[in-house]
Amino acid sequence: KIEHINYALVAKTHTPMYLMHKYWARKPHNVVSEYIRHYSKEGEIVLDPFAGSGVTAIEAIKLGRRAIAIDLDPIATFITKETAMPVDLKIFEQEFRNIEKKIKIKVYELYKAKCAKCRKEVIIEAVIWEKDKPKEIRYNCTCTKGTQWKNVTETDLKKLKEIEGKSIPYWYPKNELIWNSRVNVRQGEKVYELFTKRNLLALSMILSEIEKVKNIQTRDLFKFVFTSALAQASKLVFVYRMKGRNRDVGGWATRGYWVPNEYFEINAWNCFVERHNKILRGKEESNSLIKEYKGAKDFNELND
Repeated sequence: KIEHINYALVAKTHTPMYLMHKYWARKPHNVVSEYIRHYSKEGEIVLDPFAGSGVTAIEAIKLGRRAIAIDLDPIATFITKETAMPVDLKIFEQEFRNIEKKIKIKVYELYKAKCAKCRKEVIIEAVIWEKDKPKEIRYNCTCTKGTQWKNVTETDLKKLKEIEGKSIPYWYPKNELIWNSRVNVRQGEKVYELFTKRNLLALSMILSEIEKVKNIQTRDLFKFVFTSALAQASKLVFVYRMKGRNRDVGGWATRGYWVPNEYFEINAWNCFVERHNKILRGKEESNSLIKEYKGAKDFNELND
């Protein structure tokens, strides 16, 4: 006889390994873990036919169970695998430095501007766009402590016009999104239209370097970093305005592809670095909790 769980389980906040990649409606790991612990034994198989971001499968592996995770969405099973699979973080960091050395300066070339106060060359951190026109630029300069803002100048517009005229020599997606008004996709909308031309060019440069990483596991982990950075590098980031604080960066707040009237264009390389740092912390945690990981191709391997 099974004594069922008849008490409330209080959801805990997500730990670093579950903050690596955005996925809507991620379930609280501690609640899922308690159900697996209560209703299964070590070595048994836990099945999740709607895996999502893989919390059930990952918690099952952590508890010494075997797991089958199924989802129609390929990004769901990709997130599950990349969260669970132990990786050599030394190799990961070496490759990150290689990528940084090769393209950081090239990417930053796209984001150069002049400080409004001292006229020194600075790197743009973010641009506020309104009705698809650039309005304000955020940056840091040694002449003043903290973040600075300036209005977009004719020189800035000229640089953007040059970028608009450039062809993109690297691969980027040209396919249409599936028309669905429920998730704010208009008929005929292309994937690349969710990004400014500058960020699209920068992201394609980053992905091109990722594809050159020889170790498959490391390359996949960088793709994991890349896809987790895409939302913040897109037009989906709204401008958050609050009394006393004029402009804050929002996030991908709507479950869909709503491009707000006023949105942030965030430096794509900075987005990539920020997600790399988060994923490094997350993988340090998952490596410590999942000592053994083996993918099975069929039930015979699963039972081994």
